[in-house]
Amino acid sequence: MRGPAPLRTPARHHSAHEEYFDLTTTVLESHDNEAPKITLLRGNYCYPFQFRLPENLPSSFEGEYGHVRYTVKATIEKPKRIIHVTKTAFSVIGSLDLNTIPQMDSPAGMTLSKNLCCLCCTSGPISALLSLPRRGYVPGDIVPVAVEIENLSSRKIESASLTLKMTTNFHSRDESRTVSTQIDKITHGAMPRGSTSAWTGEGIPLPALPPSFLFGCNIIDIQYKLELRVDAVGASFEMYVPLEIIVGTVPLRSTIRPIPQSPRHDSRSRGHHSTSSQATSHSEHYAVSLTYMESRLGGACIREEEDPEDMKGDHYFSPVYPYYIWTD
Repeated sequence: MRGPAPLRTPARHHSAHEEYFDLTTTVLESHDNEAPKITLLRGNYCYPFQFRLPENLPSSFEGEYGHVRYTVKATIEKPKRIIHVTKTAFSVIGSLDLNTIPQMDSPAGMTLSKNLCCLCCTSGPISALLSLPRRGYVPGDIVPVAVEIENLSSRKIESASLTLKMTTNFHSRDESRTVSTQIDKITHGAMPRGSTSAWTGEGIPLPALPPSFLFGCNIIDIQYKLELRVDAVGASFEMYVPLEIIVGTVPLRSTIRPIPQSPRHDSRSRGHHSTSSQATSHSEHYAVSLTYMESRLGGACIREEEDPEDMKGDHYFSPVYPYYIWTD
């Protein structure tokens, strides 16, 4: 019930659910009812199993009001006795190749100008420019930013900041809920009136994060944006300059720099300790390697209402995502 007592209205709860697959296999059983019961003496036993996952699955994701979660549950059923259950979660990486999205390597920018007003007086404008060399990035990138702020108003600018935000939309059939998460932030100090400020050589590192859009999931979607905020002293004044970026799982080919090797180099003499993001010839190496890191967003408890209280396994899970390490 919500609101003051006379005006209370019933609270309505909205939810949505998608199931991408539900696979079961039996690793040990007796098919003959007349055969002796299966008895396992004390010790460790290993029963290999495998499942083929469907294509185009959405990436694992743990959010405040919803998740995309993949689990494996093992059950031992003993006649007329307690059922033993163990559950664990695993990460699925949905592919988002930046090379397949148009204009990901094109520059992007946004300019905004706003006048300060105080009663009947109007001062000069405050202008801000936010620009990027490209729109597409992968975790491990440093997003290089260019910011220019011009203060032609009669007031001092108190502060300016640039924030990387992740916006997650949770959808039910009738309603949606939006959550904004701050990933990183750069802050600059005051600017006197009549001054200009240019930020150069600064960037925001991109940690391990789920890819944009969360393709394959129809009830959760994800967006990333850089937001430049300018605050002036005095009367209420806030100026926001937003610019969307796309976070993928495969980097742009134009960003991968080949390193020429010596003619004497024999690629067979060295092991590959990490996964290359692009096929290469024996005469080239690329200045990037791929690893996987736990989500910057953290994890969550995977225990659900229908799980038994004595369920075994690691009940806390944090997804992992591709993370690229760039060589200077």
